[in-house]
Amino acid sequence: MKILVIGAGGFIGTHVCRALADAGHEAVRASLRPVTAWDRAEAWRPLLVGVDGVVYAAGCLRDQAGGVTGLLDLLHHRAPLALADACDATGVTRLVHVSALCGGVSAYARSKHAGDVALAGRACIVRPSLVVGVGGVSSRMLDLLARLPWLPLPAEVARCRVQPIRVEDLAAGIVAALVAPQPAAPWTAVGPEAATVADWIARRRAARGLGPARSLTLPGALTRASARLGDVIAVGPWCSTALELLAHDSTEPAAASPLGRPLQDAMQGGWA
Repeated sequence: MKILVIGAGGFIGTHVCRALADAGHEAVRASLRPVTAWDRAEAWRPLLVGVDGVVYAAGCLRDQAGGVTGLLDLLHHRAPLALADACDATGVTRLVHVSALCGGVSAYARSKHAGDVALAGRACIVRPSLVVGVGGVSSRMLDLLARLPWLPLPAEVARCRVQPIRVEDLAAGIVAALVAPQPAAPWTAVGPEAATVADWIARRRAARGLGPARSLTLPGALTRASARLGDVIAVGPWCSTALELLAHDSTEPAAASPLGRPLQDAMQGGWA
């Protein structure tokens, strides 16, 4: 099959392309640059010629880039909705939309929810918790924190519960959903175990053969100031949106995955 992968240069998109190639399919790589035209169905139609399915894996954490107003709503809601309209018009029936398992009232969470509602029944919606693996910004940050003898964490981050899924399993599950003979059901893509962020860092540290780190809870004022600094200087995933997201757990009872087999433990394989 020939599959169009939107956001192919990103962490998840790169692994989806690799999984498609491993399964004998052809990945057609695409990005959303410039981003301003993609909320119109006609912009998608040329890309859909000759393809058998589409994976939409584009996304962003910060609601500003390149002067685009409402970037998150565009990327997570309006663009995939226009893509679904174009798929309907051109007869492309296989569409996987990669969303996120998140809560809260941030622009990121609101845009993800809006996209999920708009595409319900029109696409296989995949909602992963924390995705870990080589090349992932979040898992690289956690891996870096696991090396520190002192572990300074905001209270929200330390107690937030996440259910990491290996990116290799996520990508393979997306491919399985694409090639399923019947339209695939929505998939809440969570790993086999949930734990706090602090616990996952401790496990990663132990896997490196290091003893327990000294924990330090950052004061709330310092936490908020550092997040606002991250809004201005985007050198990693830390920003006000990340802080708000981490105030809410990202867990859900594990359900059957499209893979039809148990998922890997999050500690298997590299994080950075």
